[in-house]
Amino acid sequence: MKTDTKAEVILMKCPETQKIYGVRVEEWQGDWFRTWAFPVDVKKASHEGFDKNKIRGNLYPADEYNGCPYCKSVCFVQCTRCGKLSCWNNEERISCAWCGLTGDVSRIEDEVDVKGGDY
Repeated sequence: MKTDTKAEVILMKCPETQKIYGVRVEEWQGDWFRTWAFPVDVKKASHEGFDKNKIRGNLYPADEYNGCPYCKSVCFVQCTRCGKLSCWNNEERISCAWCGLTGDVSRIEDEVDVKGGDY
């Protein structure tokens, strides 16, 4: 029996390098798993429509997830202002790699609502 796999590519940004990267995510039993991260430039991301992909739910790293292609972090934070995802290396105070909002990390939630958007 063949099962259909639902997979998308979402965008994250590394605050250390200010570079975006794609993350392949796969849905399994109602949760999303990050399976692979890869460098991508803005033009290609836009052409591929990665900025339009949307996911909602828990977002876990799969065992084989390689992390950010730049800083190697497997953790992320979601900005409360722009809603986008950035690498996180367990700092208590961070700045969003997308919009620059600076603040303290006050809570970590499993469930995210990620939407594409401007770079």
